[in-house]
Amino acid sequence: TLALKIFSPVPFLMLPTMGLEGILATFRKTKFLAMYDVITRLFMLFCVAIPVVFFDGGYIEAIIGFVIASFVSFLLALYFKYYPVKKYGNEKCNISYKEIFKFSLPLLYASLWGIIISSADQFFISRYFGSKVFAEFSNGAMELPFVGMIVGATSTVLSPIFSRMSHEKLDPQKEIFPIWKSVFEKSALLIYPLVIYFWFFADVLMVVLYGQQYEASSVYFKIKVIINFFNIIAFAPLIINIGKVKFYSKVFMISAIILISLEYISVLLFNSPYVILFLSSFNLIVTVFVFLVYISKFFRLKIIEIIPMKSIIRIVLISTLTLLFIRYLFFDIIELRGIVLLSSSFISFLVVYLGCSIVFKINYLSLLKSLVLKKY
Repeated sequence: TLALKIFSPVPFLMLPTMGLEGILATFRKTKFLAMYDVITRLFMLFCVAIPVVFFDGGYIEAIIGFVIASFVSFLLALYFKYYPVKKYGNEKCNISYKEIFKFSLPLLYASLWGIIISSADQFFISRYFGSKVFAEFSNGAMELPFVGMIVGATSTVLSPIFSRMSHEKLDPQKEIFPIWKSVFEKSALLIYPLVIYFWFFADVLMVVLYGQQYEASSVYFKIKVIINFFNIIAFAPLIINIGKVKFYSKVFMISAIILISLEYISVLLFNSPYVILFLSSFNLIVTVFVFLVYISKFFRLKIIEIIPMKSIIRIVLISTLTLLFIRYLFFDIIELRGIVLLSSSFISFLVVYLGCSIVFKINYLSLLKSLVLKKY
């Protein structure tokens, strides 16, 4: 109760920071967004860690540090939100409140359904399987953080682009689709090899992070990380910015209802935490495919035409064969363990994979150029 009371100002302080990414991306001030993210997250890390590490504080002191860091984030967000327009005077907005709420309320509902979807696994596993299983689940059932960082960054940048294109009523197939597919393919180039690597070395990763007693968490991790093959698709900025927010919200509502029902039935029939996590992952994959079908109709193309299948097959095949060899070499023959195994295998994988990518013409050079030139 005390911890919750101390933490309670944080949502109030964080509310004004919402929308900062969209504002700075729209005005092409993303370098300030990078500055804001780095400064605030480092400061938050220091505020939480220093009281515990150097002054023997407990979780209460850590939460107090979190609140202080949130206040600093709040002040910086207010400054950066108004920075792009500080030289301009005030003008009356020509968009009515009715239009704003018509657009934003379905997004709010989608977020609420999203919270239910993301919390369902925790609810059922903590309620029906005890603290030990829940601890193993909590440590293992995580998506790779860099996936969210990459997808979040591309979505932030794509939103104003798709919004402008939709407003100008450009031909979706000729003007919007090339950008969307290019981002899809380049995201796969960045993310898929890393996802496959961590899937192969999930057991080693769990032991390095949490200790030998949590090696069982690798099973949850392997199930959960499969999601990262599908959630790299930036469908949200496109569907939202072509005005289909009600459809977007409705899909998440149906997904949440189905997931809760299936997980409850699975508890009665199978009584397995693995089944719960599998159902959650499968439900998200189906949701992504529903959006893909809608996007394919929007582009007036077949679903197979909007997925860069050739690139994906080559990436997955080369990564899998490379990692089968590296896993066998370092784990079974040389018998490395722990952080040494993780670092050695990762460096070896990068070297071999990049070498193979040149042979099989997976164009990472164009990806590097696009990142340097900031083009999609």
